[in-house]
Amino acid sequence: MSIRKLLSDERGQSLIQFAFMFIVLLAFAGITIEAGNVYSVRRQLQNAADAGALAAARELCMGRGVQSAIDKAHDLMRRNGLSNADLGLSSVSVQGNRVTVTARTHAAVLIGRVLGWGGEDGTVEVGATARSACGAADSACGLWPVAFDVVLFRNVQCGQSIVIWDADNDGVNATCTINGQPRPVCDCYICDLDGDGADDFTVATTIARGWLDFPDPPPDERVYVDPCKANGCGAAELACRLRNSFGGRVKLPACIPGLRGIKAGVKDDVNARAGQSVGLALFSSINCAAGSNCTGHDAQTYYVTDFGCARVTGWVHTFRLNPKPGMPRTVRAITSKAVLATKDCSNDCVTFCGSTNGEPAQDGQLRAASLIP
Repeated sequence: MSIRKLLSDERGQSLIQFAFMFIVLLAFAGITIEAGNVYSVRRQLQNAADAGALAAARELCMGRGVQSAIDKAHDLMRRNGLSNADLGLSSVSVQGNRVTVTARTHAAVLIGRVLGWGGEDGTVEVGATARSACGAADSACGLWPVAFDVVLFRNVQCGQSIVIWDADNDGVNATCTINGQPRPVCDCYICDLDGDGADDFTVATTIARGWLDFPDPPPDERVYVDPCKANGCGAAELACRLRNSFGGRVKLPACIPGLRGIKAGVKDDVNARAGQSVGLALFSSINCAAGSNCTGHDAQTYYVTDFGCARVTGWVHTFRLNPKPGMPRTVRAITSKAVLATKDCSNDCVTFCGSTNGEPAQDGQLRAASLIP
């Protein structure tokens, strides 16, 4: 065989090998493009599923029922690009306080069909699932600057009043001691005003409540202008918070500084919220580690482990407690300024920028809607 013929054969083999490698590379490029397209479609589906699940959970939090939650989920999925045909493939299920949304559609494939992907119509089904819940809030914003002892608050019945007693301002503390043992205030004083055998209110004294000096939120959460923080800890900030609530997010558990006493001059600010539902911090202990702008004998820190909800009644300039019959003469009638609220177990008890781990909310707990794992 001549050298010229040998070189010609080698060139022919090289061209065949190059053509084969080019086809393989082209196939890989096409598969990569199609995989990227399928991934992009799935990402859009995930956004639609997330939006639908979150909207449905919020409907549950508002007490609007299962069908309303399902309808809202479909609406948000449609707004995020799903067609009516896609909605026919998708599903929304509600079980108790939890929602599961699965969004599905078909993505076109061409080269993938050669490898057995997809159906005869040249598409492959793509899906994404999201889960959400309306449950007890484990983070919340829009809180009123009032903290209650968690045990006291849980023992209050739905619709029962809470009298926030102003001992520090008037110098008259509401206490009850029987046989040398401290007891709830209503064991010494008449709290059953209508005589039906059930107390109409609970008295929250300085050891069972406080006024909070909310901390600055971290830089990545400063998405609002705080109208109150510039006032510093004191009467001006408290008055501002009573009118506006706290726009930042508080995550459980939290150690929040505050004050025991009621600051004078907040009557109008309390009354401005009369009839409204407000979120509250509930503490399990005091004097945890936290920085504070608060100073003086009534400065304190509160270890917040839960959130509650109350409906503001208003400010009472002279709230009177009368001793129960048979009490010793040392238990005398007392009066003080007070803030009145009632434990709220209604559908108004929701924080719209909080989160939940999915645990169902109990009566009077602040509720939140969020995606869950």
